[in-house]
Amino acid sequence: MKKKTTAFVSATLLATALLAACSKAPAGDDLPPESAPETDVPAVSTTALSSGSVTVYDFGETRLHVFFTDDALADVAYIVEGADALVGIELPSFTEGLDAWKAYADGLGKPMDDIFLCSHPAGASYITGMNVYGTQGAKDSVASGSAYATAQGLYETFGDSFHGGSDIAEINQVVSGPITVAGISFDLIERGEAYDLEIPAINAVYTHMLGKTSHSILTSLEHMDETAAALKTYQSKGYEKILTSHGGPEGQDAVAEKLSYIEKTKELAAANDTAADFIRAMQESFPNYDGENYLEMTAGYLYQ
Repeated sequence: MKKKTTAFVSATLLATALLAACSKAPAGDDLPPESAPETDVPAVSTTALSSGSVTVYDFGETRLHVFFTDDALADVAYIVEGADALVGIELPSFTEGLDAWKAYADGLGKPMDDIFLCSHPAGASYITGMNVYGTQGAKDSVASGSAYATAQGLYETFGDSFHGGSDIAEINQVVSGPITVAGISFDLIERGEAYDLEIPAINAVYTHMLGKTSHSILTSLEHMDETAAALKTYQSKGYEKILTSHGGPEGQDAVAEKLSYIEKTKELAAANDTAADFIRAMQESFPNYDGENYLEMTAGYLYQ
């Protein structure tokens, strides 16, 4: 097997994979979160919108609003509601979803002047004048790296209904580590071009992708080890929820499943000499997984 060490997927391949896989399925230290969640079992409610739906987890003083876009990519965005204000996490990307998201936020009756962006920057015109937070790595990625290339590739695929082109947002507040925004504590954990976002008040962390029963894009053996290390951090910190932009909130069962998946992937990569054999072995080991294009992309990175 000849391994490639490329860290990021191309925009064209990722656009294809998102179409095929994401539409099917709703990565610190070892210290515990800085504060316990306000309640162990939040009240949960779901509301249908003009486009998509929102599920609300009510922890008391803090609420988590999960916006399922139901768009062609099945993207998910989040709003964290504090006592006096709202904070966004990622943007929907299509006009209908952005309109519904904006109207819903406006209807909550609290200002939203702040948003964290990492992997989904399409829709700058909907957050004009807002503080847009992210790490330096994410800022560079959104400006000219993999996040930008992916957004522009999807824009070429979908046209103006996808807010790429000149409507890509910029990160204008570069931060790393703990930060308080709108009275809510967050912690940005750097992951190269991306970052994880810890939300101690609700014992949760945001990361771009997880997927309990979906194949993952793993670009090298080193990337597998890095991903496993991040997942073990999730376990050691005991997050109740892992928030993802491709599937929504997941739990520690998904973390454990993904760790087993990575170990098996490493084993099968070492045992198979061709991409076809590797893909076949993975399909046999994970017969109920979706995201076949993600698996094919992993094989493309591991074999050439």
